[in-house]
Formats: sequence, C-alpha cells, structure tokens
Amino acid sequence: MNTLHTPTPPSPTLPTQPAVPLTLQWKRQPLPPLQAVQVLDFRAGDIALLEVEQGRVWVTCDGLLEDYFLEAGQRLSFAGPVRLRVSAEGHRPARLNWAQHRAVEGAAYSSALATAHQPKAAPSSTQGALPRGAISAA
Repeated sequence: MNTLHTPTPPSPTLPTQPAVPLTLQWKRQPLPPLQAVQVLDFRAGDIALLEVEQGRVWVTCDGLLEDYFLEAGQRLSFAGPVRLRVSAEGHRPARLNWAQHRAVEGAAYSSALATAHQPKAAPSSTQGALPRGAISAA
C-alpha cells in the first residue's frame, strides 16, 4: 500500500521590519508675555505636534470648548484640519516647539508621539476624555 505523505508547510510569516522613527522638522515659536495670540493652522491629514520647551502655554482649538495649559516638557497633538491658538500664560515668556506630520493611514502614532515619562496635559475645563480630534501624547 502506497501512502502519500505531504508534509504540512509552515505557516507563512510576514517579514519583520524595525519601526522607523518619525523624522520631524520642529519649529521653535517664542511666545512673549502679554502679546497677541498666535495662530497655527494644520490641514486635513496632518498631525499637529506641540511641546512646551519653556514656561507655560495656553492652547485652544477652534470649535472646541476646552482650553489647555501646558507646562515645560508637556506635549499635546491634534489631528487636522485644525486651527490652534497659542500664547504665553501669565507674565513670563514661553517657548513652544511644534511640528507637522502627514498622517499615514493605519499607523499607530502613540509610541511615536509619546514619551512615557512626560506628564499628560489636562484640559482646564472638565475631566475626562480629550475632545474629538485631539490625540493624547503624554
């Protein structure tokens, strides 16, 4: 009796590629105290990344009720389209670093945008989830 034995092929595996870090062009925005609010516009499909380098910064997003007050070292990001208004909070100068990144469909941005040791920016008005369009990057 002849029996044909066909070995079961191994399950296919996808080649693993190392995660490629985002290469961002950071822009430094000085925010003098008691100056006019500055506007940052981001298009649909963009991710707006904000990080306070120095001082305390007020951030608000057109169309949302929440305001954010970020201290040095804190980060926040928004999915575009979005218009952000920023200024130094109080009588001390602040410096905001910001970058614009084109979103890639299906990409997970939390690890690319977040640094585990940095505190989360809290909205000034209510507790709970971030508003629609905002991405926590703490």
